[in-house]
Amino acid sequence: MKRTKFVPALVLGAALMALPGLAFAGGSSDQKDAPAAKPSVPAVKVAVSHNGSLESPWQKASLAFADIVNKDTAGRYKAEVFGNGVLFQRNWKVMLEMTQSGSSQIGIESVTALAAIVPELSAMSLPFLFNDIDHVIRFLNSGNPAWDKWVNDGFAKQNLVVLSISPRPFRQINNNKRLIKTPADIKDLKFRVPATPFFVSVFEALGAKPVPLPSGEIYTSIQLGTVVGEDNSIPVQYDFKTHEVAKNFTIWNYIADASVMFMNKDMYDKLSDADKATFKKAAQDWASVNVKEDSAYSVVAMDKMKAAGVNFYTMSEAEKEPFKKLVEPVYANMSKTVGEDNFKVFMDGVKKTASK
Repeated sequence: MKRTKFVPALVLGAALMALPGLAFAGGSSDQKDAPAAKPSVPAVKVAVSHNGSLESPWQKASLAFADIVNKDTAGRYKAEVFGNGVLFQRNWKVMLEMTQSGSSQIGIESVTALAAIVPELSAMSLPFLFNDIDHVIRFLNSGNPAWDKWVNDGFAKQNLVVLSISPRPFRQINNNKRLIKTPADIKDLKFRVPATPFFVSVFEALGAKPVPLPSGEIYTSIQLGTVVGEDNSIPVQYDFKTHEVAKNFTIWNYIADASVMFMNKDMYDKLSDADKATFKKAAQDWASVNVKEDSAYSVVAMDKMKAAGVNFYTMSEAEKEPFKKLVEPVYANMSKTVGEDNFKVFMDGVKKTASK
């Protein structure tokens, strides 16, 4: 398989609507001598859908993507961004189905959510696997054969092609009971988790009680007492306003995450090479803007959350050690899930990219 670099994210391909048939404007029978009108080709509309707010990095990066597509194709394609989950009622699975069918052309979602359809992606979410965002970027740039195969093959089976993968802020944990500092603090508390077996296994290993729920139900579920909190990044928790109902926030950088931009595969197969190049270029820009905006947005979100009364606690490396021991079985299960040989290739790549 040909290795593809991240800049700073993996760019694997592109997809888009097939060009519609030409619409001709011909003269009537009594105008035979009039010059024939030139054929007109309507712009192909491309919907870019995501769950982020209109001030989120996803929105800003997607607008940059749309600008490049619209400009570099001279108006042959018309990309339009739809944030706030407006096209799919904030249910990412509906957005996924729309993209698979081609009724929406581009979707954006996190690796942690998309692991529900490509289970191997959960390997990236192993607790305490990556040191920091730079470590994640180095890994994604490394062309790790196991990871690239999981991404390429996994999405192709879903009639999707990944345009880009961009690292995003680490997942943290909040709740409305107490700050999480030790394993005893998390024991038996009910937390909302993404609807994947992997996240259920992580929270069970930590001693908590996981409750799989869609992202659109988090706020209400905390309000009603169905759960006490959730794990998510600072920007996402701010976007979904869960900090209003769960003000004990522990920063422990325990799970890395990434944003994925994907398109309908049928559309991709009908693209010309020139148009593929345009969408690859736009996807690279989308990834770069995401990284920059995620960093800036995290600061803004944290400041606003503090102003709203959120109590932040940053866990030390020593305090993470007992949690790392608890999740060791999760690593063993992941090895069985993806195969020992693949897991070794993946883990070797993570270790090799741990430092510059």
